[in-house]
Amino acid sequence: MKKIFMLRFLIGAAFTTVFSPVLLANEPNTPSTAAVSAESPAPRQTTMLILDGSNSMWGQLNNVNKIVTARESIRTLLENAEGNIQFGLLTYGSEGKNAGCKDFNLVVKPENYDLVKVLKEVYKLKPKGRSPIAAALKEAAQQLPTDNAHILLVSDGIESCEGDPCATAKQLVEDNPSLQIDVVGFRTEKEAQLECIAENGRGAFVVATDTERLKTLLAGVQAKAVTITEAAKPTRTLIDKKSQPGSVELNILAEGNTEPLRANYSIYHPDGTNVVNFTARTRVTEYLPPGEYRVKAIWQTVEKSENLTIHSGKATPLTFNIGPTGEIAVQALNKTQQPIAVNYALYTAKGEFISRHVFQESVKTRLAVGDYRIKALLDKKTLEASIKVTQDAVTHYTFNFTDK
Repeated sequence: MKKIFMLRFLIGAAFTTVFSPVLLANEPNTPSTAAVSAESPAPRQTTMLILDGSNSMWGQLNNVNKIVTARESIRTLLENAEGNIQFGLLTYGSEGKNAGCKDFNLVVKPENYDLVKVLKEVYKLKPKGRSPIAAALKEAAQQLPTDNAHILLVSDGIESCEGDPCATAKQLVEDNPSLQIDVVGFRTEKEAQLECIAENGRGAFVVATDTERLKTLLAGVQAKAVTITEAAKPTRTLIDKKSQPGSVELNILAEGNTEPLRANYSIYHPDGTNVVNFTARTRVTEYLPPGEYRVKAIWQTVEKSENLTIHSGKATPLTFNIGPTGEIAVQALNKTQQPIAVNYALYTAKGEFISRHVFQESVKTRLAVGDYRIKALLDKKTLEASIKVTQDAVTHYTFNFTDK
């Protein structure tokens, strides 16, 4: 009991530190503004909470059950929302294994949101079933409007019902461009699938044990909602008494291409202190306290960096452009001219290592315009070739292992 109380205290205190109340300077109402206010209520963000009720949520992190940490995180978010967010709640896994992959339940619709009711449902959830995450995402998205839509998935596991939650998240965002899917995860060894849900959902991913980033995410969700609500109130002026989080949205593009490339990102304070790193991501969304930052992006051997300013409650997009690119398509054939699987190693013309491709018949990859070396290795034999990459073209090359 003491551990649960301390957890609640720490999350609440941390949230209060990061997110401070927004004071409003009210201007005198005129009859016209009063009429507009009565007829057109300010828009609000709609957030569907998806809570994992699978049996693994009874596992512990730092000697506290994961379901307890999940409940306290949701409680913190709800209690600090101050009417700026309309919440719905969907759970999965709470009916037990006999319910199978149909075990997801829309507990509270956003239009019926009531703080006490949602918290009651959150705290009475008893984890015991499976994880139909893809189906839960689809059901949650159906409850959201076309504007200001948000999903917060709180989960510790991977899909256990043959769905593809990563593909589902991508499709949902394509269907509703206003949708953002944030994810709070609990298992670092299984975070890859949960992380790709956030990546494809253009949202943030945080492991619950990272308390600093968790509290910033929770406060950032609220700060974004405040911005949405207050933007529709021209008779009120926002006064930030203290800083609320904003967010950064990162990607990297090749010249003339609209599909983001998979790259590594690092965010730093101005003094060089590292804030967070991301590996092999096509998109990154991260909630950050307002202030100055430096972002570094690395794609293969190309490195770019930019300074940026994060503003309270606002998303700051940053797109890196790596310039012109082309592609190489390489294959290996045996003495009968049949495809053969080999190991490939790719280098710059100066010998800098770029990538390795193990036991592949062929490789196709995008590269910056320039000269490269590629090696094909089979048993103890190595073949090597020089390849020139030209803009928006595919350079083909075939290795022939005539003694195989």
